Amino acid sequence: MIFFDVDTQHDFMDTDGALAVPDAQSIRSNIEALLTIAGRKGIATISSRCAHDPDDPEFKIFPPHCIEGTRGAERIFAELPELPREELSFDAAADPDARIETGRHYIVSKKVFDLFSNAWLDGLRRKDVFNGQECIVFGVATDYCVRACGLGLAEAGAKVYLVEDAVRGVATESTSDSLQEMRTAGVQFTTTDEVMKKILKTGNNQ
Repeated sequence: MIFFDVDTQHDFMDTDGALAVPDAQSIRSNIEALLTIAGRKGIATISSRCAHDPDDPEFKIFPPHCIEGTRGAERIFAELPELPREELSFDAAADPDARIETGRHYIVSKKVFDLFSNAWLDGLRRKDVFNGQECIVFGVATDYCVRACGLGLAEAGAKVYLVEDAVRGVATESTSDSLQEMRTAGVQFTTTDEVMKKILKTGNNQ
């Protein structure tokens, strides 16, 4: 099992964030619960994070947000999960020897909304590292970065589970369309409680 914690940064999650996702505050406790149990049970976790420069091309489409060195770019639960961590810069190269280790936390930076724009992470996907893996996806925003994560993993052959009460989208129509698109691609839907119960019942994360 691998957790995908998508863009849970202050600029998206806080009501006064530069690109605040509506109602994101309501899912904070569920995200915290998932990240906490990941630490307790040693579940490999991949946290994506936007890491922008002030003049990034993306700001022609979206307002400036998650600028490196600012609070807005920081993850809301910076110390979670409590696991040994590895940070991958937005320009980290694909590594033929890379793998996802149980009990480690990977923080993967990116310049655009698709987390697989990071060559290191996309290299793992292309090596079929996620093929057949249970991948639990949560975070923001459902109609952008979460959508890209869910569809990218489904395309890679992963068993993708979207935690419905731990995601929020930007707009109602695009969120609904994205959810339907993910369903069509084979993404299954679950809740925080269901994920927690499954982990506690099995006693391990594999």
